[in-house]
Amino acid sequence: MIDGGKIARATAIVTGATILSKILGFGREVALAAVFGASAATDAYLVALVVPAVFFGIVGSAITTVGIPVFSEYLHQPQKRRELNKIIWASFHALLIVFAAAVVIGLALAPWLVKVLAPGFSPAQASLTVGLVRIMLPMVILMGLVGWAQGVLNAYQHFTMPALMGIPYNIIMISGIFLAGACGGIYGVAWATLFATVSQFLIQVPALYRYGITYRWTLNWRHPALRRMLLLAGPVLIGVGANQLNIVVDRILASGLAEGSISALSYAQRALGIAQGLFAVPLITVLYPTLTERTALTDLNGFRRALGRGTTLLAFLLLPLTVGLVVLRHDLVQFLFQRGAFDANDTRMTAIALFFYALGLIFLVWRDLLNRAFYALQDTVTPMWTGLAAVASNVVLNLILVRYLAHGGLALASSIAAGIACLLLFSCLRRRLGRIGGLFLLHQTVRIATAAFFMGIVVWWLDVYGLDAAGWAVFAGRLGLGAGGLGGFVLQGLRLGVLIAAGGLIYTICCRLLKVKEMEFVFNLWRRKPCSI
Repeated sequence: MIDGGKIARATAIVTGATILSKILGFGREVALAAVFGASAATDAYLVALVVPAVFFGIVGSAITTVGIPVFSEYLHQPQKRRELNKIIWASFHALLIVFAAAVVIGLALAPWLVKVLAPGFSPAQASLTVGLVRIMLPMVILMGLVGWAQGVLNAYQHFTMPALMGIPYNIIMISGIFLAGACGGIYGVAWATLFATVSQFLIQVPALYRYGITYRWTLNWRHPALRRMLLLAGPVLIGVGANQLNIVVDRILASGLAEGSISALSYAQRALGIAQGLFAVPLITVLYPTLTERTALTDLNGFRRALGRGTTLLAFLLLPLTVGLVVLRHDLVQFLFQRGAFDANDTRMTAIALFFYALGLIFLVWRDLLNRAFYALQDTVTPMWTGLAAVASNVVLNLILVRYLAHGGLALASSIAAGIACLLLFSCLRRRLGRIGGLFLLHQTVRIATAAFFMGIVVWWLDVYGLDAAGWAVFAGRLGLGAGGLGGFVLQGLRLGVLIAAGGLIYTICCRLLKVKEMEFVFNLWRRKPCSI
């Protein structure tokens, strides 16, 4: 039996830590802007940060993704348990050696990397960037070890420390930025970034010791588990690299459109990323080790139940969010971004991109969960080829839709490609596992979508007529809130809060009337009643 309450508690912890980390992350960006502004030094720092970030963006996801299934196998199978500590530290040393070699090569190639990433920099700015790259390149090693520690702890169903690691990182960064502003300049920010990354690893060390994972020197490149991890990582690297290529294609096509198109796509993705980060990522993070545990125990029925519950819960959480993003897209973008140089036209363009991106939100999160399901089965080839097929379809759709919808067509192409990837993954999983509850998922999704649709109608009416901007401004004036500056920001936030609260109430009522199963499951968790998946 899979404890649904345990999964809910873990998801709540990850969500809470994610919210706090994102708030502090926003404070970090504000601090950097306040201390250094949009200067040549800031540009140099941001370009230098791309080098370790891109490297880890491609390689880092493979570490956690591939490590958790293998660690879970050795953790939950009694005949292999005695080898677990050896596998954990063998993988640690293998990563240390590989990433250290990458850092040495990167240090030598730093001037060339800067020329590729920022060909328009002056010699002085390029020299500054090279110096910053060389300070921050060791982050590649640290990021690899952070992903390793997270994979080990997640295999043990421990999520607290990995979820909290963004908090010390952002606190150190904010402190370092202000200290660097007083003395040290932008080089101080680079050193702060390095030390902040160290904290992400160190915060997880006590939890490792709590599970008896004490250091031991071991490295056997021929060990079956280590060799399997290396083989499984290959397709993951290809799939992630293909997604990076897709982003590049989007940017190339957007560069030929109206000024601000690239920024509009970027800001819309940030807004969508908030929704994914707060509602989907925590649940998927917690479910993935559960899926790997069921695989290790050869409990395919439990695997199907956990996967089915995950897909319906994601639909329950994300479909109303999708409708809310579509209906309130303009208000949301205005609240998040419209200040300073970000004007009404930027808001309009970003809202268009957000509309089309939001249409594919449920497919994006389902794709992520289904990919993790295959990874849990130690199959990284299927997610790779379905990802490549989605990227190919995305590029073709980009070329077609950009002619008619401009940058909105690029966003719509991404949404359709995510839907294609989901269909392929569901089909492959059905062939592999047999019945996976697709009919139940369809029925529940239709009911959830119906509830979200009625919620959307009510929220739209309130937005246009019930809480129209002019009337709300008069009401806010009586409260002493002005239309501009901080008062205007608070005014927009209050109005959005009322609309979201009203939408949540209507959605809850509709789900109860339509007897949506996930509503009952969530209520049982809220009442702390025992419930299983």
